Amino acid sequence: MRLKLIPKTSKYYYRFILILLFVFVGFIISAVSIFVSGYYQLNAMHKEFDTSAKNTLFYKKEFLRSQTDNFKNYLAAVEQTSEFEAFIRNDLKSRNQTKDHIASIMMAITHSNPSIMQFRFIDNNGDETIRIDRDSSGGAPYNIDKKSLQNKADRYYFQETKDVAKGRAWFSNVDLSIEDGKIVQPVVPMLRVAKAYYDNDRFKGILIINIFMKKILEEATASELFNLAIFDKDSYILCSNHDGCDKNSKTWTKYLEHININCSLDEYKNNTLLKLLFRTKQSSIEISDIIENGEGLKIVLEEKRQKLIEHTKDIIDYVLVMGIIVFTISFPLAIMLSSYPLRLHEKLEKFKNNLVNKIDIIDKFVCMSRTDIDGNIIEVSTAFTKLTGYTKDELVGKNHRILKSKETPASLHQNMWRTILHGKNWTGILKNIRKNGDEYWIRNNITPIIENEKITGFTSIIENITSQKLIEEISIKDELTQAYNRRFFNQMFHKELRRARRNGKMFCVAMFDIDYFKKYNDTYGHIKGDEALQKVVAQVSLKLQRPSDYLFRIGGEEFIVIYSDEQSFDEAKMFSSEILMSVKNLNIEHTSSLNDDVLTISLGLLNVTPDCKMDESAILKRVDELLYIAKEAGRNQLVSEEC
Repeated sequence: MRLKLIPKTSKYYYRFILILLFVFVGFIISAVSIFVSGYYQLNAMHKEFDTSAKNTLFYKKEFLRSQTDNFKNYLAAVEQTSEFEAFIRNDLKSRNQTKDHIASIMMAITHSNPSIMQFRFIDNNGDETIRIDRDSSGGAPYNIDKKSLQNKADRYYFQETKDVAKGRAWFSNVDLSIEDGKIVQPVVPMLRVAKAYYDNDRFKGILIINIFMKKILEEATASELFNLAIFDKDSYILCSNHDGCDKNSKTWTKYLEHININCSLDEYKNNTLLKLLFRTKQSSIEISDIIENGEGLKIVLEEKRQKLIEHTKDIIDYVLVMGIIVFTISFPLAIMLSSYPLRLHEKLEKFKNNLVNKIDIIDKFVCMSRTDIDGNIIEVSTAFTKLTGYTKDELVGKNHRILKSKETPASLHQNMWRTILHGKNWTGILKNIRKNGDEYWIRNNITPIIENEKITGFTSIIENITSQKLIEEISIKDELTQAYNRRFFNQMFHKELRRARRNGKMFCVAMFDIDYFKKYNDTYGHIKGDEALQKVVAQVSLKLQRPSDYLFRIGGEEFIVIYSDEQSFDEAKMFSSEILMSVKNLNIEHTSSLNDDVLTISLGLLNVTPDCKMDESAILKRVDELLYIAKEAGRNQLVSEEC
């Protein structure tokens, strides 16, 4: 209509045609630019979700691995004690004592982990011998008395554990707690971990841990960005975080009957545009290699379409509104076409940053660091800073040696560097130091970063195992004095003597006891006597600061010190003399002593040279004789000899 009113010869005609052309071109360019930019931004967002999905599955699997490894380590912590070995052998002389000791270790372990529901030893007849119970997750554990113990010979977990290969852990199905033949409500998810034990190939019984799995499963399926579920090989759902429907209708479908388990986003079901933009994908990862119970468990992950929509719905509205605006104000846009700003890019960048911030949540739960090839820290996770006590600014640029404990043998670090510099993964246990000086133990897994066939740095993922190490120390320390006990002496004496001879070093054994200690107890009482023992051990321990120095309590007031870093017999005698004098200098009153008015010790020292042919029993016998000579000679003195 407008073209008919304007003559073709009129300048307005050509201007009008030109404006229409600019309007059309501007509209096409604007529309294409908006939709292309939107497409690539949405595609980038999907890729970010894909990467996050892979990382989430990996971290969830590693979380479950760390949990199951903890429970297997608890079994190992019990079985590795000499008391447990004697208990398995049915050593009747000390059975009650060893049984009580094992029960105390099992109680300490149950205290340390609120997820342990029950910890038992069941003998070869199926009778419960030791049983620690907890009524609810986080509740106080308690020991079941002998009258309440039951026979479990007909239970499937007892029968199946007997058939498992020696040395392997058995896992039950992840199922629900049942009482009186009915599923407990609300449901209580459970898992059992057990191991069979033998004496000369004769089955002697099993250790079994019942685990409250609710919090572990909730953590394994927790995610703001994804729907997560754990399936078995028959496609039954064990646990799910699906929040689009009744959560109870999407879990434990193998054991519970539900009417409706199909959930959908009804408000978007009929929106063709949204269906085109948001494609829901599923990913999964097997965890049957972690929980080896034949259920074929796996974690299945699905993007939460609602989260995608929340992130991008404004983009869609923006595209539609921009189309209307471009069409409505086409004339001004035609004039300003060359300077049209692509504000959409900035908008989408903000959405991308929001997504990255949400993905960073993972950073809070995995202790991870990245270094260059020299061990200088480039990047650390938030979880890593919480463990070490340092801030990221304090760590980045520093060498990993900032966390190293002086007690860690140099050979361990040398082996680690030799392994990773050859492009191989290294896994080991290290003691580190927090910023405040506290010690902590980690299991460290270091992976080389290889670019263009060249190692450029390393990625370290660590697990805090401090609690496990504390449990181990309970079994090797004397409860009263905190010196090492006789059982640990039997292990370390053989090991340190063999190491010294292998390295061509001197090996020093010093045995001492407190002079007239019985008279001290008779005079001052046993409480003061215990305090005196503690003070003596504390004082001697101050002198023993080298990695190869050990102090053992092998009797009431009898102790053994071993060390192997001295260069000569004279140095060894001087070191032992300093120990003897340091105890006397404590000035602990001892009026009943027949040789002084303060507490003293007598000490026998045997310096074993690399050429000495004496075996272990002969060495201990001789050092005991030297101690006896020191006591017969008047006490409060050192008698030494070199072999």
